[in-house]
Amino acid sequence: FQRSIEESVGHVSKWSAVSRLLSSSVSNVSTFVQNVSVVAVVILGVYMIANGELTQGGLIASVILSRRIIAPMSQVANLATRYHRAKTALGTLNGIMELPDEKPKDQTLLHRSSIEGEIEMNNVSFAYQGQLTKVLKNISIHIKPGEHVAIVGPTGSGKTTLGKMIMGLYEPVEGMVGIDGTDIRQIDPSELRHFIGYVPQDVTLFSGTVKENITLGTHDATDGAILTAAETSGVADFVKNHPLGYDLQVGERGSQLSGGQRQCVAISRAVLRDPQILLLDEPSNSMDNKTEARLIRRLKETIVGKTLLLITHRSSTLKMVDRVIVLDKGAVVADGPKTQVLELLKSGKIRV
Repeated sequence: FQRSIEESVGHVSKWSAVSRLLSSSVSNVSTFVQNVSVVAVVILGVYMIANGELTQGGLIASVILSRRIIAPMSQVANLATRYHRAKTALGTLNGIMELPDEKPKDQTLLHRSSIEGEIEMNNVSFAYQGQLTKVLKNISIHIKPGEHVAIVGPTGSGKTTLGKMIMGLYEPVEGMVGIDGTDIRQIDPSELRHFIGYVPQDVTLFSGTVKENITLGTHDATDGAILTAAETSGVADFVKNHPLGYDLQVGERGSQLSGGQRQCVAISRAVLRDPQILLLDEPSNSMDNKTEARLIRRLKETIVGKTLLLITHRSSTLKMVDRVIVLDKGAVVADGPKTQVLELLKSGKIRV
């Protein structure tokens, strides 16, 4: 897989360089043709003057006219290059604009001012588009409001997919995903995600400051709420030692921060709105043990009375939950109190 990605990136880079070379050469070639034509007119004019067929004034007029005639051709060449670039960009934008809307035009969606945090999945199955193999198979889960639950299992068992279905990013091919007893397909997607604080496994940051990335999507956040979220996630631990503080630039995709620091910013973003449901997908897999321990201690104070769904491989993060659900090959193989399920895993009665 990595080799195919590297080959694709190399192919794109090669043809991008070729495209830039051709685009820049258009103006250079047109300028070269224009200058060659002037030289040719001068040389021809000199021979004609020598033979008495042309005057010096006629030669000067010919040079001026030749430049006036060829200059528009150069402009047309540059215009054609710009037109091609604009056409390609327009095609890309049209492709984005033609993507299906999450809000069906012929359906009246429910609007909620708040939720309690109950999550329910009834006989849910899911397969990616164009694939016959189901990633999730007949999943039935009920999470009460304020319950703290962990989803564990081997790589590829469907944990992240399950979390994205609760967010409404994927639709089940069978069954129903509900929040507070209502099918999420009947809830406005933007409102649904407003009530859920989500930390993805692959954190995405944008070029800008730490503060701008924390408040992304939340325009009415107060400085007090930002500081509280930063304290909870651990962002305050590294920005307070930097002279720029929360104005520290993170770089494109967070390139100027470490993996653990990027996760801290993502957690700040998730808890900023104080959502009733927290969905954390491997929130500390890039953190060292000391930073993770501080994060767990602070999050345990934050999630009191809130519904927590934790997707994790690390047993240390299970301190935040009371119930563990084990997924394997897209199916639930165990569901119960944390101590009981962990004992079954240790004893080998459940193998994943």
